[in-house]
Amino acid sequence: MNKSPFSRINTAVILAAGMGVRLRNVIGVCPKGLLEIEGKSLIIRSLERLKSEGIDRVVIVTGFQDTMYHKHLEPLANLPKIEFIHSPRFAETGSMHSLFVAQEILQDDFLLLESDLLYESRALSSVLNYEGPDVVLASGKTGSNDEVYIYGINQGKNHNYETSSSIVSGDIAAISKQPRPHLQIQGELVGISIISQNLFRRMCALHEENLTFPCSNHYEECISEVSSEWVVPYLRVGDLVWTEIDDQFHFDRAIKIIYPRIKQQETSNKTGL
Repeated sequence: MNKSPFSRINTAVILAAGMGVRLRNVIGVCPKGLLEIEGKSLIIRSLERLKSEGIDRVVIVTGFQDTMYHKHLEPLANLPKIEFIHSPRFAETGSMHSLFVAQEILQDDFLLLESDLLYESRALSSVLNYEGPDVVLASGKTGSNDEVYIYGINQGKNHNYETSSSIVSGDIAAISKQPRPHLQIQGELVGISIISQNLFRRMCALHEENLTFPCSNHYEECISEVSSEWVVPYLRVGDLVWTEIDDQFHFDRAIKIIYPRIKQQETSNKTGL
């Protein structure tokens, strides 16, 4: 366990309630977090990385096929302490509602991540080492064909997110898939963030204020709206290796491009090359 001396975070939340409709031809009726790469599921990969970063408690918010997560994870040892919470209206709500139903057991700042991510170790260490109460991780251009853009004010010298490999921070002005002509793209949303209690309570209050069913509100939309009155920084790691896996194209890209790059990088790190 290599907990950062700067990190105050002990709890992580994994959002795992989604139905994964676009991945059915790959994974069948399993939830996305159980998708395997070389025999190991995405969620176990995340749990192992979280443990290596010193996270000792993980809250997994389930929905679709929730018992599959229980059966998959409960027999395993050497993982952080896992707490399951079920979002009963998962089929008609978005990711913000998953966070909303977990608020009673989330009394401290936490690391938030999505269940369908494949990523290198810097994704976690970068945000856990960030010296601030909140931060949303961004990357450079991915070409994933499903980009969610972070718009904002760049506090560094490298403004071109498509070509810069630098680590740059700034303040979020908006998070959206849609073009914002009056704003500059600073990076692509990765799906990993540090959420303080101050930010979390604002997000939950906004969600509750607008809550009707069905409700497709996602957590990044709440962050985007809250950022108009509350400073929420982003941290862009320009050359971060990662992908979400939402559909066949993402899966093929993960197998052929992203995972080999992650393996190569981690082998180099171990050998000191």
